[in-house]
Amino acid sequence: MVRHNSISGGDWRRDAAFIGISIAVIIATILILIRSGLASSRYEAPKYPLYLIISEIIYLAQLSLVGLRLSIIFNRGMGYRVGTTELIKIAAAQTFTSLLIPGFYIGGEAVSIAYLTLKGLPTTRATEGIVLRYTVDTITLTSIVLMFYMFSLAVVPYIAFIMALILLLVYIVLFIAIVSARLGRYIEGLFRFINSQVKIASNFILINASEVYGLKLSLIDYLIIFLVSIVQWVLSGLNVMMIFYAFGAHINVLTGILISSSYIVLTYISVLPGSAGIGELANLYILNSLGLGNYYLMYDVWFRVVTYIVPLIILMPAFLSISRKLTMINTNHKTPR
Repeated sequence: MVRHNSISGGDWRRDAAFIGISIAVIIATILILIRSGLASSRYEAPKYPLYLIISEIIYLAQLSLVGLRLSIIFNRGMGYRVGTTELIKIAAAQTFTSLLIPGFYIGGEAVSIAYLTLKGLPTTRATEGIVLRYTVDTITLTSIVLMFYMFSLAVVPYIAFIMALILLLVYIVLFIAIVSARLGRYIEGLFRFINSQVKIASNFILINASEVYGLKLSLIDYLIIFLVSIVQWVLSGLNVMMIFYAFGAHINVLTGILISSSYIVLTYISVLPGSAGIGELANLYILNSLGLGNYYLMYDVWFRVVTYIVPLIILMPAFLSISRKLTMINTNHKTPR
């Protein structure tokens, strides 16, 4: 379910290869777009580098909000006691892994679920809580894009609108399944089947036969979770705005939120770490739609630095700490008695 030896042995070479391939794809895509004339080749060094530092701080601050939402879900909604600081650390490790592993955030989620299981939470509840957090974020994100479209707050890229509408419908159904406890029972059945088929799986999957699914959250709790999610997406928009400010280009926060939310909607499913390649196409499409195409090269380069390169460095200690604990428990299970 999770790569317990991610930084040890030969696996670090695979991780380094993922990063190298992603950076190569990013560079190659930018060059192809520029040489073909589809993207602007204009580039200037940042005039105000301090804004890039502020942007990075804002990016990292969003992890605190992720930890806060997880704290509400697990502590208030499920009755498990997990410290908010520890959940922020889990969010950091999960983000690092998601940046490293290709696909639909599976690597990051698996690390969080495995660690919460190690802390004593039933694997089904850990999975349910992590999925709920993503579900709330997706509903909030797609609702923001659709509100931009409905109230004509800004020009919404057409493809982003279609994707947002589809994702909203899917995740509303998933949200209902979680709240009604249907998803929890389905996940439990799936884990029981895995345990029956794969002997080693019982070392990593903890099932509580008397578990009662669903959440004990009040209406106020749900409201707070969604409000915190809204704040996170506003911060994401501020993050984009600060990157533009670094070039001396002044956009408003609504434009920043639209750029950020449209990008995430368009890159929701990726085949390379960091949405390499598809992210460059998404940024080009979004900026051209908003009349900001002249800033494409400057923005995409520093957007990648702030949201991909630097986080891989800063978030690595949190990942190594959690990965080490998972590796130790895995080793203990293999030691003969």
